[in-house]
Amino acid sequence: MGQEKLYGYNGKIIRINLSKEKLTFEEVPRKWLDKYLGGRGLAARYYYEEISPYTSPLSPENKLIIMTGPLTGTSVWGSSKAHIVTKSPLTNIYTVSNAGGHFGAYIKKAGYDGIIIEGRASKPSYISIIDDEVKISNAEDLWGLKINEAHKVLLDKLGDNNGTAACIGPAGEKLSRIASVLVDFPGSRRGGSFGRGGIGAVMGSKNLKGILVSGSKEVEVAEPDKLSEYLRSNISLLRETTGYHTKYGTAQYVDSLYELGAFPLMNFTKTRVEEHLIAKLSSKVFREEFVVRDVACYRCPIACGKYARPSSEYQKDLRSKPEYETIWSFGPQCGVFDYNYIIAANNFADDYGLDGISTGYVIGFSMELYEKGILDRGKTNGLELRFGNEEALIELTIQIGERRGFGEKLADGAVRAAQSIGHNTEYYAMHVKGMELTAYEPRAFYGMGLAYATSSRGACHNIGGWTIRDELLKPKIDRYAVKGKGLLVKTIQDVRGYIDSLGLCTIPRRSLNLTDTPSPEVLKFVTGVEPNEDLNTIGERVYNLERMILNREGVRRRDDMLPKRLMIEPIPDGPAKGHVLSPEIFNAMLDEYYAVRKWSVDGVVSEDIKTALNLP
Repeated sequence: MGQEKLYGYNGKIIRINLSKEKLTFEEVPRKWLDKYLGGRGLAARYYYEEISPYTSPLSPENKLIIMTGPLTGTSVWGSSKAHIVTKSPLTNIYTVSNAGGHFGAYIKKAGYDGIIIEGRASKPSYISIIDDEVKISNAEDLWGLKINEAHKVLLDKLGDNNGTAACIGPAGEKLSRIASVLVDFPGSRRGGSFGRGGIGAVMGSKNLKGILVSGSKEVEVAEPDKLSEYLRSNISLLRETTGYHTKYGTAQYVDSLYELGAFPLMNFTKTRVEEHLIAKLSSKVFREEFVVRDVACYRCPIACGKYARPSSEYQKDLRSKPEYETIWSFGPQCGVFDYNYIIAANNFADDYGLDGISTGYVIGFSMELYEKGILDRGKTNGLELRFGNEEALIELTIQIGERRGFGEKLADGAVRAAQSIGHNTEYYAMHVKGMELTAYEPRAFYGMGLAYATSSRGACHNIGGWTIRDELLKPKIDRYAVKGKGLLVKTIQDVRGYIDSLGLCTIPRRSLNLTDTPSPEVLKFVTGVEPNEDLNTIGERVYNLERMILNREGVRRRDDMLPKRLMIEPIPDGPAKGHVLSPEIFNAMLDEYYAVRKWSVDGVVSEDIKTALNLP
């Protein structure tokens, strides 16, 4: 990007050592911005330099690396994202997570591109960043508070200033390996969660309750008039491509994925239930009977967040913003087909600071074990964990958040729970690299299986590649095809790599012409310069850098594997009945993927691709 003046960036980060109570302000190497843009890519570069493969995730030596992108905090639609990179206590390898809302934007408005937090505070603490004033303060009065309460206390400290906070709840304090960091609560905004991988436990291990941020500066843009005109001219395309998100949010995918036989039920044992049950989860029912308010991230007109409340007398005072993934995890994964209980469970998970996907998943996993007779009331502290037991769903969510009762056994994720329960129950734990699967049945569209297996953070539909559009919704390739899936998954992963590094949400990206054939116009209007190379190349560099980190941490082909159930048991019902991702099918796709990536047959980044992409 070779110019002196930085637009879209502040050019500096804050490094906070909690052990020494020391603050330093550092310039971001300009060549790193050129090569990685920011956000996820920049955070991965810092991780590569600073976190050893031998670092224990819950030790003071681990770091929370929080980065924004050049678009974060600007007027560009969806430019709300911040990323956290750290070593995961769930998977014991690199992990990355993003959150929208207002947190990333306020980091930029305070004058910084990122924050690196290291060490461990001697007592419960919180960090406040209010423009140029950065402090580490005592949080002993906040320790033990749930998310909503903690956010209110922190935001009250801002007085009349606008700002936001990122906090952990009791789950993070108790080092649950499925704990999250939540932002923008209470729910007047879109909010979000740095979920997946136990990032909340890393924060808890540092005795860090929260990060309070407020900023009064505007992110300086190189060509504001051209940017405004570009956005105006693309507004109809935005409405066309995101209209269903505005109306239904991500709940829209319940209908389509179920119809296509790709919506897994009851721990991936079926894809069909009685019609009256699945009808209760339609996006139309959700919109008309449960949604009370649409909420948006920073300066985003889409407002895809759906703030919902139970419509029955049960827990009628609860509120939450369930997404497609948590509708599944607290719903059909547990045999529950009632939004009243899904919204309630989502509320409790948020307030305790739990990852909603993993929490609902482990409850459904334990329900299958109960149905099979492996668990009984004597082993579950009296809970009857049958599929569809709504009261047990709520109680166990709370127990996991509090690390008590049977919830203590589930609070560290499915793999550790299976190891503790014994009886070869890891077969029933649907995970990749220790991270639980999400709400997509990969036997119904094979590319999703490859995406799960090769994701940079374990089973993941975001980082790994959202193949749903290309295989199911607007198919470009047969969902059961084997040939071509390696290229498909690589392409989607690389696109997500540059989108995340820009600090952009993926939902409006098509209206900004940021696809697999991207136009860099919007980035040029923000930064004032053309990128030195194609954005896809930058995304490819980010993904390869992450793989280099994973290789250094021991990840090889043996780790890029799916759960045995998915490779042995065919889908028993629905449109995809009889399909299975056999070892032969899966390994053929994996071979093609490695070849397209130019990695070795064991999944190691080659010297040739390192040279081609100018990697360290």
